[in-house]
Amino acid sequence: MAAKLQIHTPYVLQALPRPLDGPDGSGRYLAGDVFGQKQDDKRRKRTELAVAIDGVAVYLYDIISSQAVTSYLVSPQSVFTCAPYSLRWRPASSKTATRYTYVSLLTGDASSSSSKREIKLFKETSGAGTTTATPVSHTLRCDAPIVHIFASSPRSSKTNPATDESSNHDLVALAADGTILCLNGETLEERWQVPSSVLSKELLLGSKSELRIDFAQPTLAADVVDGMFDGKNELFGVFQEKIHRDGFNPDFLIVITSDNLSQRRHLHVLALPSEREAQQTSNERLISVFAAPLPVEVDCAKYQLDVRSGTLQTLSGGTISTYGFSNGIPRLENKLQVPGLTSFLRLSKTSVLTAAADGFSVYNPIYRSLQASTPADTEASGDVAGTFEFVTYLASREIAVCLRGPNLTAVQIEAPKNRTTKRRAEGLLTDAIRRGISRDISGQKRVRADHPVSAVLAEPGPGSTEASWPEWQSKSAQADELLHNNDLRSWEELLADVLKVPIKSSESETEKGALTNGTASPTHLPEWEWPSSRAEYPRVDRRWVFYAINKTFAWNEQSDDSNASRLACRFPDSNVLSYLVDAGHLSTPNIKSAFKDEVREVNEAEEIIGAEIPVLLAEADPTMQLLLGYLSGTQLGSTELVSSIKLLLRSLGLFEDSSKILMRLTENGEEAHGQGNEEITMELDRAEEELQITEHYLGGHRTRGLGVAFSKLAACPAVATVQSLRRLFKPEETIGLMNVLRAELIKDGWTTRYLDRTGADQGEIEAPPDGSIQLIADLMSRCIDSVGLGGWMASDTMLASSRSQEDSADFFSQFQAEVSVALEGIMEAVHLQGALAETVSYAKRARKALAGSAKTKTVSLPMTEELPLGLKTDTRVSTERVRSGGEIVPRSSRQVGHFVSKKRGIYSVHRISEETLQGGAGATVVQEAR
Repeated sequence: MAAKLQIHTPYVLQALPRPLDGPDGSGRYLAGDVFGQKQDDKRRKRTELAVAIDGVAVYLYDIISSQAVTSYLVSPQSVFTCAPYSLRWRPASSKTATRYTYVSLLTGDASSSSSKREIKLFKETSGAGTTTATPVSHTLRCDAPIVHIFASSPRSSKTNPATDESSNHDLVALAADGTILCLNGETLEERWQVPSSVLSKELLLGSKSELRIDFAQPTLAADVVDGMFDGKNELFGVFQEKIHRDGFNPDFLIVITSDNLSQRRHLHVLALPSEREAQQTSNERLISVFAAPLPVEVDCAKYQLDVRSGTLQTLSGGTISTYGFSNGIPRLENKLQVPGLTSFLRLSKTSVLTAAADGFSVYNPIYRSLQASTPADTEASGDVAGTFEFVTYLASREIAVCLRGPNLTAVQIEAPKNRTTKRRAEGLLTDAIRRGISRDISGQKRVRADHPVSAVLAEPGPGSTEASWPEWQSKSAQADELLHNNDLRSWEELLADVLKVPIKSSESETEKGALTNGTASPTHLPEWEWPSSRAEYPRVDRRWVFYAINKTFAWNEQSDDSNASRLACRFPDSNVLSYLVDAGHLSTPNIKSAFKDEVREVNEAEEIIGAEIPVLLAEADPTMQLLLGYLSGTQLGSTELVSSIKLLLRSLGLFEDSSKILMRLTENGEEAHGQGNEEITMELDRAEEELQITEHYLGGHRTRGLGVAFSKLAACPAVATVQSLRRLFKPEETIGLMNVLRAELIKDGWTTRYLDRTGADQGEIEAPPDGSIQLIADLMSRCIDSVGLGGWMASDTMLASSRSQEDSADFFSQFQAEVSVALEGIMEAVHLQGALAETVSYAKRARKALAGSAKTKTVSLPMTEELPLGLKTDTRVSTERVRSGGEIVPRSSRQVGHFVSKKRGIYSVHRISEETLQGGAGATVVQEAR
């Protein structure tokens, strides 16, 4: 199956300057997202990235243009403790924009007393062609380094009477020990500070030194309620107002902490204080809304949290674990084990982008399948060492950005061409077939002994293991060499071996070496032994099927002649072609996969392939036996079936070629018709003789093929069938197809009255199956829809132009007569339905009562052809009853008889027998006496 997602070759977005080594070791690169916000609008991620380089500066890069937007220098002794945070604010009443870029710095050795921890703001205002930058610094009063910073939502202008030009937001900083600080977004003055006891008091930890912050992500309360708590707002009773996306929607902070001693992990949901709560003197300003334990994982350093969908993914030891939240409780949904992973990004619920030392891959964690992969471009990156670390993902542009050493690398993910919506989730079960990855035996679910796994499902498919790749490469290269040397015999012997088809060994060595014009003659090709049924064909590697299709057929580029065929058959007499047809491998998806590079830019490639394959098979085998096998054993769509029906109808002479009709319409005058009458008569006589000779050989295959095509076409969707008829059939050809279906109605006796038949006729005519009338009616309805009103008018014009007005009038008179007969048949069917409706309803009720009685106990019932008075059936009286408290006890015979007597009408007699009491009086049909 062709891959839907495609990963383009990664490219270097920007070569970063080398960092300066700090007192604790080598310098680092830290990158964070850049957000933009307009006044009275929500915050959005921009296509920019903030990169902090130790001892150098903070750079802002535009990902799309691969250029630096701005930069802010820092002192050479400065070391960044966490990723920077940048916000671009634009007021609604002004054209100026202000950029706030926050960084956390450590100056000096962390163990010495001279070290200083500070938060620095680079405020840059741009507008009217000028740009001004103002740095602001604030020294922190905390012992642990800052590990995460972010800006809160803007405060209300009523509480802060500043102008609307300012953003009125706060900066929240998290220290490694769990201390949370809040600073003014403009002046960096400390507004409040909460110790780590807010997190540790619910975990019953001994001291705050045991707590460590592993992950933090800001979000909104409405997203937490909908994604992690299933929309249950009543769980948040700590708030006086109800959380609503367009109303009360405070800032939330989700933190994952771990215990240094026991390695236990917990997920905390914290609510940031409002403006009024922040002014209180108490330290308990931060509200701990919820806390839940997480499973213990060793060396878990990578987290991805999607709050809206309630999904948490972790990377630990080459295993990606996915957790779903139900009422806030995390539950393990699946595990994806891929050794060698260094980083990952969540693309959607069914897609995860992973990075390893050798390249990038997209996996489906639900079905454990590989959707797409690409190797890393080592030549472009040079001698850069290190691993890929993902930084951000731009969903609107489908670009992932990662860091590898001093290079900022971008990975473009191409969306499927059949995506109809902007963010449609890929990764269905059909996309995971034959793309599964190996599962760790220790992590498999135990299989019960009484439910063993099927051998077909337990064994891997041919060619699905990595060990088969070298064998495939060597044998395919050998087959290409044989085909290049025109050694068709050896080529077919090699394909027979890989396709697991035996070869007959009755030919002599002299016959094996016979050549015709330097190549093997078709008569001297090896003779394959075909199995008796299609089910006996063994499973083969799908790559060999695609290889056989690619070599047996050829794809021609579009030429100036629009009528030229795009597909061509190279070896019409080859056994490989017979194998592809007989084994059912010559389907349109397989052909499209075999020529995936050629048809990638071709519009409507499936329609082109479906229309031309039946023609090629008919040219390869004029007896139509090959086409019959193609119709019988291949999964076909409406295009292939309609094209086959057109070919078979034309070969049977049921309607002539439309080109001949157009040629006849261009001939005007009686003289032209008179001159060609004699030649036409001679041609018809000769064609009739040839038809009688070959009818014995061809008629059976064509007739059976037409029946198979009709039955499969009726199972196709009606809309697709109508579109195929309009695309491949001309109106006059569709009318000819309708005449064929009308002839089938007459032949099967569907248009003949049952009362008009004599006794001899009824014995001679074999009753057709009941499904044939529905099949013919469906096909005729689709033909009528495909012709439309314009087609009927064009047919009338052709009849009037080609012959005479009498032919046109006769056509409509016959059509009117057939409509009248059809209406008469409908009226008779309605009358018959009214006469038999009550009897049929009684039969259904009696059959249902009989089935209900057979479930409890086998009862011998007297069968009679007489119908009861009023066509009544007795409902079954249950042999069990429910006591108070829910206890189920059996009814006594007296109770059953009592309920049976209550069901009898007045002046009626009913005999209660032993069988009636045992069967509940529900299985017998009673003849009442009135």
